[in-house]
Amino acid sequence: MEMKLYIFSDVVCPWSYGEEKVLRAIDYIYGEQVEQYNIMGGLIADYHDILPMNMKDKDSDEIANGILFQLWKAGYSIHKMPIMDKPPKLLSRENVSTYPLNISFVAARMSDETLANKYLRKLRESTILDGLNTMDDSIQLSIAEDVGIDGEIFLENLRDGASEEFLEDRISSFDRRFTNYPNFMYTDDKGREKLLTGYKSLEELISFLEEQKPNLVRREINLNKNEVYNFIKNYERVFFIELVELFKEETKLKEIIDELSIENKIKVKELEKGTELTLK
Repeated sequence: MEMKLYIFSDVVCPWSYGEEKVLRAIDYIYGEQVEQYNIMGGLIADYHDILPMNMKDKDSDEIANGILFQLWKAGYSIHKMPIMDKPPKLLSRENVSTYPLNISFVAARMSDETLANKYLRKLRESTILDGLNTMDDSIQLSIAEDVGIDGEIFLENLRDGASEEFLEDRISSFDRRFTNYPNFMYTDDKGREKLLTGYKSLEELISFLEEQKPNLVRREINLNKNEVYNFIKNYERVFFIELVELFKEETKLKEIIDELSIENKIKVKELEKGTELTLK
């Protein structure tokens, strides 16, 4: 590892979800040279806080979920990472906050730091695209086990320790005055913090990383059938917009995807918003 990139994030934040395609490209380009470490900021402490002023005294989880969906749609209009086609059913009178989702990520991080980001990615997909009620502990457990985290250890951390560590994450965000996400931080050898705030393109994040560590070695990116196939094989569930983020040439990418599909090497699934690619 050459450097550790701290990512201040949130599970349901539309821009943090959109940044996934950039962070995946960073992982592909630099590999183990750049460690990505996510810190949860906490987006919605209580859904009543996001209700319109004239409805603050009313208890409408339906409107709150609708507002969350509108935030996702606004993010999608820019980042194009696929989202579900109807409002979620995450927020309720029993679950007024999205904090439990962040706590579940922290539990995953405590359980196995090497698999935590994989858990976060799948948790986001399950919540924002697949429409699962990821507030449910059993679904969180299923996701943890699916990415290779020991279920018993995950549940133990979820029930004892994750809430306290999530509070430390929130304090870390508050200390740096972060109220929106994502944000990025690198701490140099002298303990000086270098910050980059807001949703960033691949080029902007590369520039930030290489400004801090000029000796980083980029993987050579060649747009060909083998490279695209290996990308899909490596990340298992890929969206077309992620390939565009990395390889840029959309027309040629579409031709390669068609060829791989005809050769029966990949499965192409058209979503309501976007295209999903997996191996056959």
